[in-house]
Amino acid sequence: MKGNGIAEIKRTEVGIEECLARAGKVFKRFDKQDSGCISYGLAVDDEKWFVKHASRPDAIHWMNNAVRVHTDIRHRCLPALRNTFDTRDGFALVYDWVEGEVLGTPDYPGAEGRNHPQSPHYRFRQLPAERIVAMLTDLYELHVEVEAKGYVAVDLYDGSILYDFYRHTTFFCDLDCYSKGAFRLGTDRNFGSSRFMAPEEFVKGSLIDHRTNVYTMGAAAFVFLADGVRAREAWKAPDELFEVALRAVSADRESRHPTLAAFYREWRLALRPRFC
Repeated sequence: MKGNGIAEIKRTEVGIEECLARAGKVFKRFDKQDSGCISYGLAVDDEKWFVKHASRPDAIHWMNNAVRVHTDIRHRCLPALRNTFDTRDGFALVYDWVEGEVLGTPDYPGAEGRNHPQSPHYRFRQLPAERIVAMLTDLYELHVEVEAKGYVAVDLYDGSILYDFYRHTTFFCDLDCYSKGAFRLGTDRNFGSSRFMAPEEFVKGSLIDHRTNVYTMGAAAFVFLADGVRAREAWKAPDELFEVALRAVSADRESRHPTLAAFYREWRLALRPRFC
């Protein structure tokens, strides 16, 4: 393969690493995830690509789901999916490479890692509130589009957020588990980080829908603007935004905003006095 062949190939009879070595130069390897996937940064001439590969059947299933999601949802904060292909040892997705650091990285695991001064998570939380609010607003805008396309976000957490500390831009990744439509939870726990999950995501048979996602959006605000503490004294942004986020994380589903669109409208209105 030459040039941008990695974005055109449909099948290779060799394994993923030999395939990538033939295509260009691997400059980054991501192999600490628990998803069953290994990802690579690949340089081909003057272009860079992010290549995600899986060999396990369950991981391949979720990667095929990601293809459906990216086919239906396009947004400026989503790296574009450019190609998919089969390898001798699995299945690969090829995305545009985007600059940034994953806020929830396995290089700094757990609460101790998130609070390490060198971790992306800690450094992001030290930014001015305006920067954090801008990232959250991008997150909410994207998920209004997710909702409009009929999807429910699953397994959304800080490991899904790529932040560029130099350009102050945000991208979101790992939409593999997003569901087309609401569903009843078939297990005792949904996929995800408990810091972002609604109470119903821990109860088998519960309805997982847009109100569940509203909770996740509010939880994200408290993670980044209040270090995970749901108290006004820990909140770093205007009180109007606190009230929006607090309603979103109501334990009672019916007390939350009914849709992500409604949540986002209220969030944008609360932004106006200070940040708009």
